[in-house]
Amino acid sequence: MFLIKKELKYNFKNFFIWAMIFILFGFMYIPITNKLLENMGPLMDFVDKFPKFLLQTFNFNKEMFSKAEGIFGSEGMTFTYFLGAFFATFLSSNLYVKEFDSKTIEFLITKPVSRKFIFIQKLLSGIFYIIILNLIFTVNTLLLFNIFIKTEYSVKILLGFGLYSLTVQLFFYSLSTLIGIISQKSSVNTAVSTIILIFMYFGNTLGESFESINFISYMSIFKYIPLIETVENNKIFFSNSIIIIFLSFIITFISYNVFKRSDFKI
Repeated sequence: MFLIKKELKYNFKNFFIWAMIFILFGFMYIPITNKLLENMGPLMDFVDKFPKFLLQTFNFNKEMFSKAEGIFGSEGMTFTYFLGAFFATFLSSNLYVKEFDSKTIEFLITKPVSRKFIFIQKLLSGIFYIIILNLIFTVNTLLLFNIFIKTEYSVKILLGFGLYSLTVQLFFYSLSTLIGIISQKSSVNTAVSTIILIFMYFGNTLGESFESINFISYMSIFKYIPLIETVENNKIFFSNSIIIIFLSFIITFISYNVFKRSDFKI
């Protein structure tokens, strides 16, 4: 357990900063929701003038903006996705790639523990912080809605947003772990993970907006946890989330096998 305690302690400061970012984002966004609902008519007249692609990018439509949870589920969840993916990528880099950057991996693997032990301890440290961050995000969202939102809203959908956020973070955590172990460089890991995030998010948006390139959207995890359909149909895509999480663990298993067989470049 020495390694997991070390990693939890080492990454606590960064985790605390990210947790505060998520909390403050909620405080900045959710309290204005009532004002947006009160001025929905003029706002929708303005929004209707924007191109379909731009509206799709931020999950804008009239049904979404007729509900408090829909307003948060538009650009609010878009920013949450991006923040969460960046957090997961940086967390993975701190847990794995920093050992290569700081040249400590050789010392670590000479300790009387297996590579499997090292990998699992680091993996569990990251998963622990991801789960705690999403609990904070979900509880903070529920509390702020309870305090500031005066209209009816669906608690189920807010819980669904928490599940989606967890799903996105676990996916990019696993993907970033694989990229980091293969590249053994933080800069490469961050760059490639960011490119994949942008491709998946805007690829899904483009695919949904233009029939000729609709196939691109199927390569994105965001297609399978759609925010608009979640709000419009009052339905959480739970099965899709579980499948994406399962895929994340498959990627993690591949990462473990790469880690176990790697000749580290020191």
